[in-house]
Amino acid sequence: MSGIEENDDRRQLLIRSGRYAMLGGLSILSINLIQRVVNAGCVRFESPCQTCGLFEACELPKAAESRQSATGDEAS
Repeated sequence: MSGIEENDDRRQLLIRSGRYAMLGGLSILSINLIQRVVNAGCVRFESPCQTCGLFEACELPKAAESRQSATGDEAS
């Protein structure tokens, strides 16, 4: 009987490990999606919009704000 109990314990350990691995993957995915929302969909999180090669043609709200602030600063 102890062999059956060991198999059940091992199975439960594998099931729990799989659940924790899936939970970790889901957490990482959620964090990435939240970062994207916070950065208004910008694909380059570390750099400001002005250094992006797509800055002039970018239609994202964050780039539009950066362009407006850049032209507003030059006009002053």
